[in-house]
Amino acid sequence: MNVIFDNIIFSLQRTGGISVVWNELLSRARVDKELHCTELDYKQGMTPRWMERYRIPAFTAETPAIFHSSYFRILPQQGVHNVTTVHDLTYHFYRKGMAKAVHLWEEERALRHSEAVICISENTKRDLMRFYPWLQEDRIHVVYNGVSEAFAPIPSAQKKGYLLFIGNSMVDYKRYDVAQEVARLTGLELRTPTCVSQAELNTLYNEALCLLYPSDYEGFGLPILEAQKAGCPVIAQGRSSIPEVMGEGGWMVKPDTPHRMAQEMAAIVSEIQSRSTQQMIQKGMENAKRFSWDKTYLQTKQVYENIYHNDHV
Repeated sequence: MNVIFDNIIFSLQRTGGISVVWNELLSRARVDKELHCTELDYKQGMTPRWMERYRIPAFTAETPAIFHSSYFRILPQQGVHNVTTVHDLTYHFYRKGMAKAVHLWEEERALRHSEAVICISENTKRDLMRFYPWLQEDRIHVVYNGVSEAFAPIPSAQKKGYLLFIGNSMVDYKRYDVAQEVARLTGLELRTPTCVSQAELNTLYNEALCLLYPSDYEGFGLPILEAQKAGCPVIAQGRSSIPEVMGEGGWMVKPDTPHRMAQEMAAIVSEIQSRSTQQMIQKGMENAKRFSWDKTYLQTKQVYENIYHNDHV
């Protein structure tokens, strides 16, 4: 099966959830003997044109082929079957003006020309169908993200009593302001690491008192699983995809205001400080077992195979 991976995401961001997902898919596809993989890589060997992310790739495929872009691009060539992954609908909810208009144009173009659409959670699928009711539901496949085996308890780790916030603190819906208020209310240090390795992040999870995840909206919520896998207690806001990803392995709050959320989270932090959390930690570790990058890859590959064989290409 001939599959073309469009690596445009790596020219758009250095780090981020989409890059993590794409790297995990690529690492498995490259060693899969059942695939003939071609990568369009604009960081290694291909020169991006002006506004490359919005353009049709300057590439002619050997057909039949599956074309899967990392970020809303298509290859409109006869014999090529396009697959689009939707990670979230944040532009619909939180962006305005020209940036929103251009992104939605790009997104809709990809959806209209894709034979299969992958959503990374049931919540993302519901949001997608809300904004694009003309999409046929049987074209949409929910394939959950995985979680790296790099995250695990460190037997020698010592808890250092700080709160951990993972996410872009500059984006309002991530609710860094709530995490700051929780730190103020509890008198605890708040750490917000950026650009750290998985090994360093695993150590942070192991040493933290808990992870604060007050986000208003997530397409998935990967840090929740990373923390659970590392044995770190999680306190999150129970909105969007978070309940389906987190399961029962943590504390969820559903407040009516950010201030109330901070108060509820601070109360849970005090509870964590005063009693054993081993039972909840164990639930979190069990929940994280539901997710793996191998499963993500195999389910994604199945989407390719369904298109390839059902259309008799």
